[in-house]
Amino acid sequence: MNDYIHGFGTEEEQRLWNQAQVLAGPVFEHLPLIEHGRLLELGCGVGAELDQVHRRRPDLELIGVELSPTHAAAARRRIGGIAGVIRADASRLPLPDDSVDQAVTIWVLEHVPDPDAVVGEALRVLRPGGTLVCTEVDNDSFAFDPPLPAISEWWERFNRVQRDGGGDPVVGRRLARIAGDAGAEVLDERDVAVVASRSDPDRRGVLIDYIADLLASGARTMIAAGAVHESELVALEADLDLARRDPSIGWEYHAVQMVCRPGPA
Repeated sequence: MNDYIHGFGTEEEQRLWNQAQVLAGPVFEHLPLIEHGRLLELGCGVGAELDQVHRRRPDLELIGVELSPTHAAAARRRIGGIAGVIRADASRLPLPDDSVDQAVTIWVLEHVPDPDAVVGEALRVLRPGGTLVCTEVDNDSFAFDPPLPAISEWWERFNRVQRDGGGDPVVGRRLARIAGDAGAEVLDERDVAVVASRSDPDRRGVLIDYIADLLASGARTMIAAGAVHESELVALEADLDLARRDPSIGWEYHAVQMVCRPGPA
């Protein structure tokens, strides 16, 4: 795992659980979860996405793999009753070939130094006919309308720090190539749209609060890296307050969801 920009601990644990709930609609609306069998999440974090899977498919056998000891411990505490959590590197899975029916990644490949290796391992452990579903970021799509300068500048530096730490904040747009290079057959690739607009004020408020938590989660790492100064938080918070107060300000974000399966041997 690269330098995780969001940090670790109880605040990040709760942020990830909130994020899973806020984005569950667009993430799982078209995600083709299997009906029966064993599902593996690579980079399961604190277990929040596996909890969402369990809500939709309570009969599945769930396994999560997570490298961070802090996140893995949180996942065991939170979802130990519904999933097995293995602390391991997703690019070197301690699982045999052909041992799971479906594998998923959700907001993970942006944080790993070698997404190709993670996808390759996911394909290796899939049983014949199994699918890998990756839901991953394209951070260039993050946009307020009209633009809010302090947020735009913060987001640009946020992504720069993530790249400097070995991550890829636009990995979503590379999913099909990564899968193809690993010998997989791409079955589907679709846009995952998250939109805040005045047409749904309640949803808009939830999303603005989510964005505020997301941006703040990188502050400590960004300040330590010299990418921002603490004083710039004031301008960031002012823009966020403006977005909350002015319903004419919209926001949208687009991720990528790809479904693939192992190609012929």
